[in-house]
Amino acid sequence: MATDTYLLGTDPIELERLRLQHELWLPEARRAWHRAGLKPGERVLDLGAGPGFVAMELAREVGPEGRVLGLELSSAYAEAARRAGLGLSQLEVRQHDLVSDAFPEESFDLVWCRWLLMFLGELDPLLDGLAAQLRPGARLVVHEYIHWSSFALHPGAEAVASFGRAAHASFLAAGGDPDVNRRLPSLLSQRGFRIDELRPLTVVGRLGDGVARWLECFVTIYGPELIRRGLWSHQEAERARAEMAAARQDPGTFWVGPTVMETRATR
Repeated sequence: MATDTYLLGTDPIELERLRLQHELWLPEARRAWHRAGLKPGERVLDLGAGPGFVAMELAREVGPEGRVLGLELSSAYAEAARRAGLGLSQLEVRQHDLVSDAFPEESFDLVWCRWLLMFLGELDPLLDGLAAQLRPGARLVVHEYIHWSSFALHPGAEAVASFGRAAHASFLAAGGDPDVNRRLPSLLSQRGFRIDELRPLTVVGRLGDGVARWLECFVTIYGPELIRRGLWSHQEAERARAEMAAARQDPGTFWVGPTVMETRATR
């Protein structure tokens, strides 16, 4: 990413999708932080802070004696995060390009990253910065996809499946790697990190629950962009809408999200 833009955009509709995503995944994030031993008073770096939803939760976890620094590419999201975090003296959010800008020269006890590395065309600058700047004993917690192609609406929603393939192709075409966590543990190990745990995280949704709403929202919001890019079609979008509408009425249908892996490592 070299500009203040995102493949999925930063408009209000996408912001609401991110809010829904945050609410759905917050319990899993908290469990990850606790597995990593996050404590009040610690210093945390949030990579790709977005509009600040997770950064604010981290700030509450570490309390007023701790510190959370969120780094965010989008100026709009960084400003939204700053506004939302007013009153939390332990929280700072900066606009920052993780590929081209210098790594912050301060110490951190824990680094958190979710659904960021998959969009970076070049991982070396960020990983080299982490290896150089983090003190021994600092922990890294990463949630990234390991098997994007598990995205599906079962049984037999072929238009939704075609959306999943088109989305995967769009990430690759933009220079990203939707299954980046297949490579990450090795890249970290090469830089002197100890791999503490690799934990698969899967979500399944039915009949309009949080998972189903999150995945259906993604199809609805990102579908038009895939059509604009020539990776999907209006006809497939209409078929997908019909499949999703039918799924809302059928207790036997279910969504499966792309498989995430939690990578926990120590410097």
